[in-house]
Amino acid sequence: MGLKYCAVFVLWFASIVCGQLCPKQCDCDMEDGLNRATCSNQNIIEVDVGVPRIVQVYSLSHNAITELDNFCYKEIGYSSLKILNLSYNLIYWIGLHAFAGLEELVQLDLSNNRLRDIQSDLFSDTPKLDILDLSGNIFETLKNEPFIIHDKLQVLNLQNCRIKLFPERLFKRLPNLKKLDLSQNYIISFKTVVLEPLRKLTRLELKNDYLKCSSEFIAAEAWIVSREISYSKQCRRSRPKMLERMISVVEENKAVDINDVWNVTQTVKKNTTLPAVTRDTNRTLTPFEKFDKDFSAVQALIMGLEIGLGIGIIGTYIWLREICKCRKWNCIKTQTERQRRRAQRVADGDMRANLLWSNVVNPDLATPPQIRRELSLPDGSTQFRAQRIAVDAVRLPPDRCETPPPPYHECRINI
Repeated sequence: MGLKYCAVFVLWFASIVCGQLCPKQCDCDMEDGLNRATCSNQNIIEVDVGVPRIVQVYSLSHNAITELDNFCYKEIGYSSLKILNLSYNLIYWIGLHAFAGLEELVQLDLSNNRLRDIQSDLFSDTPKLDILDLSGNIFETLKNEPFIIHDKLQVLNLQNCRIKLFPERLFKRLPNLKKLDLSQNYIISFKTVVLEPLRKLTRLELKNDYLKCSSEFIAAEAWIVSREISYSKQCRRSRPKMLERMISVVEENKAVDINDVWNVTQTVKKNTTLPAVTRDTNRTLTPFEKFDKDFSAVQALIMGLEIGLGIGIIGTYIWLREICKCRKWNCIKTQTERQRRRAQRVADGDMRANLLWSNVVNPDLATPPQIRRELSLPDGSTQFRAQRIAVDAVRLPPDRCETPPPPYHECRINI
């Protein structure tokens, strides 16, 4: 066990010294005997992330790489790289010598990027390149010149690249191409002149929803099949003669006697006792039936509204006449004798209640009032008032003493 731990420590120390540690953004393992580094979904923006130089399978898919500068791999020293995956990035520009130094590269995946155009000799620095995947890019308009110049390339994938037309000289510099995928593009016609330079082509994919089965395209399919190229036909000829025979075989329905199918005799016997229904045309119509016959539903509704409006106007007039006999809007109804007496009693009661309330609030009022303190004679003459006669000038009988009147606030009013 001690020797094992020592060996592990020595390997770890050697990897540190030589700079061969796998970066934390990647997973390093073995695949088919090749050193593999997978650095996917890490938002990497450049190809150099510290992967050891002895890597042979390098995957940088699903990242944010936008450009590949010239000699970017040669400066890092990836001379042993055989498989390079740069799919699902944002690459829109590649330098002419971006893949310089990758002389052992066999497979290159540049699918699902933003490439619109590439130089024809872009892959001249990769002499052993065998498989090239450019699907999912935007090669809408292609020039009538060789798309790629390579002598060893055998598999080319141009699926779903929005190509509208394949020029005649597009594949003229690919002499060893064996498999070609042109499916899911925007072409509506196809000419065999495009495939004539590909003498070693063995498989072709041309599935497309926009292709029209014209006579020219049917002839192109026949030419492809005659060259012993593996291809699934898009247009299949119909066989109208066989369809006509199938239609003629169908038997027509014949007329069938109803007596042979239904039990008509028994049904007629059972229904012979049913009474015949007759209409009495001479019968007089009721008033409601006459009204229903003479007027429609809309006319009846209008008549009902008019009658209801007239009745409402008359009723309102009678009601106003009874309530307001003065024939004015603001009229006051005259009071009867009984109502006047009742109103007078209510007013008197209010006055007495107010008087009692004033006695409760002000009990110390002077009694009797000042005017009653002055002496006055029975005849009501004023000559004594002017002379201000004293109170004791009035003589009373000897058997009667003077008793002052009760205080004013002790008066009681019987209601």
